[in-house]
Amino acid sequence: MKPIKKALLWIWQAPQHLLALAILGTFKCAGRVVSLAEFHDKVIISVDVRMGLSLGSYIFVCQSYGEITLKHEQGHSVQSLLLGPLYLLVIGLPSISGNIYDRIRHKGSAWYYTQPWEAWADRLGHITRT
Repeated sequence: MKPIKKALLWIWQAPQHLLALAILGTFKCAGRVVSLAEFHDKVIISVDVRMGLSLGSYIFVCQSYGEITLKHEQGHSVQSLLLGPLYLLVIGLPSISGNIYDRIRHKGSAWYYTQPWEAWADRLGHITRT
């Protein structure tokens, strides 16, 4: 990617990038980062925490999670590209709220992935759930 385009995209997604860098710093200090890798202009951060999180060009994923979770988070990263500064309100807040609600009340992922913002991430990540 050309440097000027990369810089413009970084600015367009600045809220997500700043939050991702803060989380990355916190996880590094706590010794929770297993590895970092770059893949298609994304930074994949493998952690030893049960989570999947996409913030701009940064994707946090639990080291024990599989390819489907990574593809789903890549779908969220496309949403971030499309929505820019609105991503945290339109996708991030409902996604985190739904995840917490699902863990407390439903104890399964079937309901969670039917939510519009999650189903959209699945479509963008080329995932078909049965």
